[in-house]
This record gives sequence, structure tokens and C-alpha cells, in this order.
Amino acid sequence: SGPVGHRASATERRKLVCRRRHRTPAPGVQPARPQHPPLRATSGERNQNKWRKSRFPDWPPRDTMGVMDTLTRSTADTVAKADAKKWAMDRSEALRVVFHALDGDDSGSIEMEEVLHLATGMCQTMSEDDARAWFQEMDKDGDATVDEAEYLEAMLKLTDDLSPQQFEHRIKDLLARTNKEVTDPRWYYHCENNREYLEAEVVPLVESGLNEMMRAIEAERLRVASGKDWDEDGHVPPDWRPIRPLQFLGEYLRENSRTMVRKREEEARLAAEAAAKAEYLNRTFDEMDREQKLRYSFDKIDGDGNGALDFDELVFVCRKINPGKGVEEARTQLSWMDKDGDGQVDQDEYVNAILEIMQDVDEETFVTGVKRVLTAVQFAKADRIEKLKMVFEHVDEDNSGELDRNELTKLAVALVPGGDEVKVRKTMKWLDANGDAAVSFEEFKGPMIEATEGLDDDQFDAAVHKLLAAEGEAVEPDPADDLPPKFGAYVTQFPSHAKCKWIGVKRVDSMTRDEKKICVIDCRSPDERAVSIIKDSVPLGDVKFVSFEDNNVDAVAGGADVSAACEGADVVVCVSAVGAEGGIAAPVLAEKLEGKVEVRNLVGGIVAWYNAGGEVVDGEGKPVEAVHPGQRRCIGFITRARKNAFKFPKEEK
Repeated sequence: SGPVGHRASATERRKLVCRRRHRTPAPGVQPARPQHPPLRATSGERNQNKWRKSRFPDWPPRDTMGVMDTLTRSTADTVAKADAKKWAMDRSEALRVVFHALDGDDSGSIEMEEVLHLATGMCQTMSEDDARAWFQEMDKDGDATVDEAEYLEAMLKLTDDLSPQQFEHRIKDLLARTNKEVTDPRWYYHCENNREYLEAEVVPLVESGLNEMMRAIEAERLRVASGKDWDEDGHVPPDWRPIRPLQFLGEYLRENSRTMVRKREEEARLAAEAAAKAEYLNRTFDEMDREQKLRYSFDKIDGDGNGALDFDELVFVCRKINPGKGVEEARTQLSWMDKDGDGQVDQDEYVNAILEIMQDVDEETFVTGVKRVLTAVQFAKADRIEKLKMVFEHVDEDNSGELDRNELTKLAVALVPGGDEVKVRKTMKWLDANGDAAVSFEEFKGPMIEATEGLDDDQFDAAVHKLLAAEGEAVEPDPADDLPPKFGAYVTQFPSHAKCKWIGVKRVDSMTRDEKKICVIDCRSPDERAVSIIKDSVPLGDVKFVSFEDNNVDAVAGGADVSAACEGADVVVCVSAVGAEGGIAAPVLAEKLEGKVEVRNLVGGIVAWYNAGGEVVDGEGKPVEAVHPGQRRCIGFITRARKNAFKFPKEEK
């Protein structure tokens, strides 16, 4: 509208239409407030309100602070419950896992050093002396080891004051420091030095992998662009695939990881050793140099093929190579052999040490010593056929594979000193089945097996040793060779072992079966005899033995009257705990008996007898499952299947 009579222009008419269409108020006119329908809650808001009312009955609160207190209390309770659930570790189960991780040889028990590792890890304020005292208290049965039951009882008490968080942290830390691989995620421990490891090794490896991947991708692009890989029609081959970055990077990281690098280095080392071994194995023994002969002998000694010898086995070997040196001197010279201090001697350490020890020995003595070691090792592992093969090869000097008349003469002299031509001809006729004046091993084997069929193992071995002796003299096998390696090495270091005649458990058992009369003289202290004795043994007297320097065995044996007990005996056997006292008493008693009966020391003593299944009885003659090992250090030599009932009393603190 406008003044009367005014006609609106086209522009004004258009503005009027726009105002009406958009309901835009005229200038100077206040627009009316629009009337909206009442707001309704959405479905999400309605569900949220229902949750609040179910969780908080007094919702909505009257004040804001009440809301905050309610929410805070609820959140704290939820977090506390979550933490309790997080740290809810079954302590007995966790300690069993640690026990089996520390039990490296799966023997069902852990020893002193393992317990020290465990105790100082669980209780960081515990000193080593405290841990040793705790070990003595924990070892209820006094067997110098802790089984699972003893361990659980002690560890549950030790960790009782630890919070759940502290307990779990200590458990995982101990497992991380053992050699057992942790596969259960419950026991995984994120080590504190992981960040340093990631920064020092992983990150540079990833960067190197990314750079290598970029170079590979660029090289691939250039190769594809050049058409080198295209087919005749100008297309990329159907089996072509572009580089996959994640796959490429993953394979690079795996192949260049520390584990794989070490694996390749180990494979290269083993390959080099195999090549070197093949090189000297292609030679005859006489063509080998000293180092190759020692490597060859090491391989023969290392029966389990683990590439290492323990120290006691090595001392025994050195005695065989160079008999002129005393055991203690050999042990002193070899104490530096284990260069890396791992308690074992690998091939390089062995070769270097023996070469240094034998550097002043002439070649003939060296070769003889190595051959004696090889013979001893081969003999210990051989059956009767293989031992006869050793005899055959020893007599077959020209390595022709057959024994001629001269070689059979040598064999006859070894068997019967002073053998004449008549005996040689009889032997030839006996062995030479086809009458061709030469004896092959097959011809040699049959009659020899038949002739030795009635001999027990000890008698057979003695006969074979006699044939293998350099000058035809009988060489009696050392019974210590039949003992476990560590036990045998311990026994052979006794000064008395080289000075007296000895006898093994097998030989005693064989003589018993042959109904030979054996007089057993018990050379132990009264305390040891009170635990158990060999049935019908005769006590030597009030023996006291602390060491070879501190004992009264010589005096007691010199004053003992055992002539009546030994009358009519085929052999007198001196018995002690592991052979120490018996080795001192045997020569004294032999002199007192003036050679009327042979006196020998039982190698390994009553412990070897007990391990072999020999019966021991108490003072009333009742069989018992108990034996006194003499000293605490020797209790580990008792390896009988049934548990030894004897326990050392606990040491006073």
C-alpha cells in the first residue's frame, strides 16, 4: 500500500510478494514469536534416564554436588573392583610355575643356587647368607634339595606380606630371568629395559627396513617401466605382483633380527666345523696332525654330541692321556681350561688346553696317549662283538683284514705267554675254518664268542684288555669306569686309588654267584656303621676319617686282628663310604696277612654297592633302605631308585 492514488511500481510489487511468501515483517514492525509444539525426549534420552534411575534411585538429584558425589563413589568402586580382579593371581599356582621354571633339569627339585636366585628375587632385602640359612630351614628332609611341597610351604610364608601387585610383579620378574620360555600371557613381564632395546635395536632395524623397501620399490618401478619383464605382446606377465610393503618389511625385520642373525652365525659355525671335521675324517689317524687327533678324540668322548664335556669327565680323560701326571696336578692345570666360565669345556677349549699341556711330550707318547683314550672310550661303549673287533684290528698290524701266521703268533703269545709253534698251529686250525692260511674277522669271531660264552662281563673285559695290552700283559679294567662320570672322577682322584688293588661291585657280585668266600672288612666310623652295613661284614675298629691328611685309618688297620675272620677267604674286600678309608686300609691289611689272601678295596664303597642294588642291613640284620655317604658332598652320588632314608642332621647356626 502507499499514498492514495499511488500506484505501486513493479519493484515494490515484487518486494511485497517476497514479504508475504517469507512472512517477513514490514520495516518497523516487531515479528510475532512463533509457537512451537512441546519438546519430547528422544529414545536415547529416555533410555539414559531409565539407566540413571536404575543405577541411582534418588535420580534426579536435588543438587549438583550430590550428583558428583554419587558419580565419584560409583566410579571409585568400579575401579577398585577392576583392580582387585586384575591382581587376583592364585599364589600357589604362580609359585608352582616359578618352581618348574627354576627346575631346569625337570628333576622335581631345585638346588641351592636355584633357591638363592629365587629367594633374592622374591625378597630383595634378603642377603645371600640369610638365603642360605633359609634354604637349610626349608630343606625338611636334609637331602640338599628342595622339592615342590617344601618350596610351596616356604614361599607362601615368605610372600605373605606382599601386596597382590608386588607379588605379581615379583613373580613375572623371576620368570623373565629364568631360561624357560613364557608362553602364557598371565606370566608375561614387560621388562624395564624394553625401551632401551627398542631404541637401540628395533627402531634402527625398522628404519633400515623402510629404506631398503623404498629402494626395492624404486628398482621395481624402473624395471616395470623399462619393459624388461613384459611379455611379447607388451603386457606384464600374469604372475607378476607388485611389492607388498607390509610383507616386505615384515620379512626384512624377521630375517635381520638378532635371533635370525645369531642363527645364521651358528649355522655358519656348524658348517665350518663340519667341513673341518670332514677334512680330518677323510684322513687316516696317522695322517692327522696333533690338533686333528684331539678333535677326533673329542668327538669320540662326547657321546651325547652336545659339543661340550663337563669338568670331571675332562679330568678323567687327562689321566688317560698322560698317566705320569697326578690327578691333583692335572686338575690344577685344567682349572683354566673353561675360558667362558660356563662349567663346560667345548671342543676349542679342550684342544687348546691339551695342546698346551702336551707341548713338551714327544710324538710317540702323544699318539699313544690319544690312542689309549680312544680305546677306553670305544671299549666302554662297545658290545662283545665290537670288543672282539678291536682285538682283531689290534692284532692285524698290516690292516689287511686278515690275520696271517706272524700276527697269530703275536695273538698266541698274548693269550698264553711263551706260546710255541704247536700251539700256534692248533690256534690256526681252530680259527681258520676254510684252511686258507689266513683268518678273517668272521672266522675269528665265531670261535672266540663260543670260547668266552661262559665268562661274565668283567672276566670278558679283563681278557680283552689283556689282548689289547701293548706288551701282552693283562690290564685289569678300572671299576671306576663303571661308575657315573662325576662319581668315577671323584673316586679316581684319591691318592690311595693308585696305590692299592681294587675291585668293583660287578666282580664281587660275580664271585658271590660262583660261591667264592668273600670276607668284607667295614673300614668306616661307628656312626656310619650304625646307619647300615653289608651283611656279615667285620668292623675294622674305631675309625675316624676327616681327610687323607687327617685320619687314623692306618693306625687302626695296623692294630686290628682280622686273621680269624679272613681265614679261608678267597678275597678280602675293604669297604668304606665311597672308597677313601678302604684304600688306606687295604695295603696295611695285605701286609699283615702276609700275602695269604688277596686284599682289595671296593671302588665306590658301600654307596656303589647300594646303587647297584646290593642289600644293606641295620645292626639287627634287618634290610634297610639307608646308607651313610660319609660326607655331605657325597650324598649326590647315591642314585638308587628308592629314596635314601638317611638324612644328615641339620647344621647348627
